[in-house]
Amino acid sequence: MRADAVRNRRALLDAALAAFQRGGVTASLDDIAKAAGVGAGTLYRHFPSRDDLVLAVIDDGLLGLAERGEGLLNATDPVAALADWLDAFVAQAGLFEGLARTLVNPEAGDDTTCKRSKRAGAALLDRAVNAGRLRDDVSSADLLDVAAAIAWLGDQGRDDAQRSRLLTLVIDGMRRAPSA
Repeated sequence: MRADAVRNRRALLDAALAAFQRGGVTASLDDIAKAAGVGAGTLYRHFPSRDDLVLAVIDDGLLGLAERGEGLLNATDPVAALADWLDAFVAQAGLFEGLARTLVNPEAGDDTTCKRSKRAGAALLDRAVNAGRLRDDVSSADLLDVAAAIAWLGDQGRDDAQRSRLLTLVIDGMRRAPSA
């Protein structure tokens, strides 16, 4: 892909994400193209339909989540790294109604980017467990289910402060109890 086409695609994805966050997936495609600084024809060359654009925004977010998790694998504090990734997962899962449910459904959400982001989260969990910092009876599926529930609360009008409190509660509840 040419450099200008790559830039245009990135601008469209960023503009679409911002528009979808503000007004949902029914946001005007013309407004998205204008916000990206391109014409409608450029938008439709990259994304022939609204569904193609929505799926590309979701995939782009999952790719970012996977890359974030992979980058956090070398963080000094494995629990803080997991908490950082988990916060990003909840934010991503809460972007679109029904996305959280799809991400944790074993029958769905198994495209390459989704699997890669889940593997990154599982690796962060394993690292924290192996460091002796978190309980060893928590699976990555458990963690994603709880994160999806927190993301769902965003659809119910809860705020970011509650999301932060609930994520802290989850991480604290997974900590290994001190030896007696």
